[in-house]
Amino acid sequence: MRRGYLLAALVAAALLMGCGHAEESTTSASSPAPKAATQTISFAPSVEVANNDDIDPTGNCLMEIKKHCSDIEVGEGRIADCVSDLIAEAEVQEVEPEADTDPVEVSDACREEVYQYKISRNANINRNIPLAKACKIDADKHCNITWFFGYKSGQIISCLREVKELLAPACAKQIFKLQMDAAIDFRADPQLYENCKEDASTLCEGVKFGGGRVQACLRDHRMQLSWGCEEQLFRQELEDSDDIRLSVRLYTRCIREKRKFCGEVAPGSARVKDCLESHRHDDGFSDECRTEVDAMIESRVRDFRLDSRLRTTCESDIYNMCAFFGDVDTLDTEDTSVIRCLQDYMNEITSPACRSMVRKYKELAAEDIRFDVPLAEACFEDRQRLCATVPVGSARVIRCLTNGRDKLSPLCRATLFDEEIRFSENIDFQYPMRVACAKELKLFCKDVPHGEARAIRCLQDHKEDTDFGRECKKEIESFEHESATDYRLNYRLSKSCRDDIAALCASVCAAEDGSTCGGTVLRCLTERKGEIKNDACEQEVLYFEKMEVSNFNNDVILAAACREDVQKFCSGTQSGEGRMHECLRSHRSELSDTCRKEELLLEEQEAENVELRPGLMRTCRSERRTFCGSVQPGQARVFRCLAEKMSDPDFGDSCRTEIINKLQRRQANWKLDPTLRKSCKSAVQQLCAAEDSAASEEGLVYKCLVTHYMDVDEGCQKELGRAVHMAFFVWKEGAILTNECDADVKTLCLASRPNMGTTPGAVGQCLAAKLEEGIKAGTALLSDKCLPLVDVAEPPNMKQAFEAGLTVALLQSQLSAVESTTGLTMLKRDTQGNAQSLTLTGWTALMGIASMVLLVLWGANYAWRQYRGIADQSDYTLVVKGKGRR
Repeated sequence: MRRGYLLAALVAAALLMGCGHAEESTTSASSPAPKAATQTISFAPSVEVANNDDIDPTGNCLMEIKKHCSDIEVGEGRIADCVSDLIAEAEVQEVEPEADTDPVEVSDACREEVYQYKISRNANINRNIPLAKACKIDADKHCNITWFFGYKSGQIISCLREVKELLAPACAKQIFKLQMDAAIDFRADPQLYENCKEDASTLCEGVKFGGGRVQACLRDHRMQLSWGCEEQLFRQELEDSDDIRLSVRLYTRCIREKRKFCGEVAPGSARVKDCLESHRHDDGFSDECRTEVDAMIESRVRDFRLDSRLRTTCESDIYNMCAFFGDVDTLDTEDTSVIRCLQDYMNEITSPACRSMVRKYKELAAEDIRFDVPLAEACFEDRQRLCATVPVGSARVIRCLTNGRDKLSPLCRATLFDEEIRFSENIDFQYPMRVACAKELKLFCKDVPHGEARAIRCLQDHKEDTDFGRECKKEIESFEHESATDYRLNYRLSKSCRDDIAALCASVCAAEDGSTCGGTVLRCLTERKGEIKNDACEQEVLYFEKMEVSNFNNDVILAAACREDVQKFCSGTQSGEGRMHECLRSHRSELSDTCRKEELLLEEQEAENVELRPGLMRTCRSERRTFCGSVQPGQARVFRCLAEKMSDPDFGDSCRTEIINKLQRRQANWKLDPTLRKSCKSAVQQLCAAEDSAASEEGLVYKCLVTHYMDVDEGCQKELGRAVHMAFFVWKEGAILTNECDADVKTLCLASRPNMGTTPGAVGQCLAAKLEEGIKAGTALLSDKCLPLVDVAEPPNMKQAFEAGLTVALLQSQLSAVESTTGLTMLKRDTQGNAQSLTLTGWTALMGIASMVLLVLWGANYAWRQYRGIADQSDYTLVVKGKGRR
């Protein structure tokens, strides 16, 4: 079992050892070992080595050698390597004790003897006989510079380390062993030791040599290091970055995870490090190893050169994208600008491999504030003040800062906001959402690319689906709310509307310190959407409006204005699908002025497009598909289509009720009728400004326009006539716009046919007929207040206004007249007297069919004459409108 640990032990042991000082040292307790002179490299001084370049077999490691290395021949470091394996295995056992393995014990004196032996070899390459033999040719080829600069202790070895990519395999293998020695004990790296010995004695007093402990301690105190020590520490980190075996503490503490998750991954090119990083959130990954991996990531994000694969893969893109012209290894230590630059221009990177790695770094930054250097530094004090108890990872600290945005320092707030904008582009940079929605992404959006916020939009589109998880929906709604606080956090809208915002809303918000615009720019876009030129922007604004009407929290201005009203009237109402707006509107008369005003503004938006009416969309889903499937949304076209078709026998009662309620609601405020609002805007400004400013919702503007009917242009007359006609079409006693005709309706229409009021269009047809009868008889049958309304409602839009519905109502009316004249039963009615079906038999069937044909022909002719203003219509107009009422 001990030999099973041999390779791991060699790695960790070599890592745990050290060298780095030019002084010679012997620690053997016995008499000096025999020495022999050697000079394999001619331009390095000759030296005397003991034991043919090995530790003293009779020294401090005698017991360890007898027990474990008795079959090893002394010389060329073989005994030292065997004991190093033991030290490495002991280090591993300290982290991961094996129940079925005898513990390996190496005395401190033996460890120190091995360390000192390793240290002494780095002063002069000729002291390391295997290294000198393997690298003789490479040293002469690459590092024979002593003739010019003179010889300096350790310089040939340092030179070989710097050109290790050019070395022959045998030489490279020996250089790697030497790097392991230096990684284990900082004293085995002459340059590092010389520059850091004072920092180590001050900052790391009592830290045990070996195991990379001193280097780890120095990294933990990086901000307190001297410049020279920091430079040399980074130099060693850079040299060791591509192989986990050279990151001693990481390797030792993650040996179990390496075997479990990355056993098949070959060392080198940072492959094992990347493997551990990708599995650090998996079950079975220890906290101790995760801490080391996180520390490695934190070092990488502070300087990209510590990620050897990124350094080589992105070299050309760094030159092209980041305007850096030089050797990447000459950059200043902890230069974070390169990774930041690559992230900012990620979508323009030409190399797919580089782009993939940069995306990974951006994901890490979105997950953990420690991996976002600009944000971590800008918010250091704010984090300590507001989020000190919040655990790192899973974007928890970032979310804590976001929730306390108003309390942040200006620098932190501005940096945080910049990061939020950068992260809004891709669900991969929305860590909590990505984790919570893993199942939904596979179920609904598996083929949707993640960039350009497409996967996020896909999840938004499906969030009301039956199989959509609660946690994912919660994250989506949180994201929508955040994006509603500022248009710049809505990636798709911000990109599509850049030019329109500059043209229409540039002066609305100029927040530059990280403060949000509070929905003001989004409000500007919705109010001026008729002026938007970019089709993509128009679609994004519509999508935002859908978010507003669905969840009142997404209308930031309205939510603020109605906060107290929600608590008072709708505290138990679940948000989503417009339910909160429905609740608030049910308490319209009790709302605060500011809340009522905001709800009215939203109602005006909703009136433009049926897709902005969640309740109507739910109730009339099948009717829209059946009757108005080809009608393009916008400008209230779908709503008008549904209103026209609601008398169809196949039209659902629930949808009909919803349509009627919306039509009756329009009577309160002229702005809820988009086409009327557009056609009569100037007329209202000129003739009815006082009524409009009163905002009473009592139909004052409608009544004013009726009074001034003859003073408005033809377009406004047409739309006003349609609007009043619609009000009569869905007549209800006490309705705002038609209540002045209630007495006439009761006397002239309902007295003979009590059930007429339940048939859409029947009351309007009855009043129209009474108006015409009066004209022909030369006397007014309608009251003075009712007559102008019926007059406005009748011409000249009869053909356009609910032709289909009126045909049905007219047919029922005519058949009822036939019944009363002939005494025959043609209509089958329910217990309340409402017509349910038509029954024709024998000659009545033939007569009924003939009547229907004649009726249809007459109706078409009548409608055509009404539309063209032919025959008696001109006389009618002269008589009624000559009264001076309009």
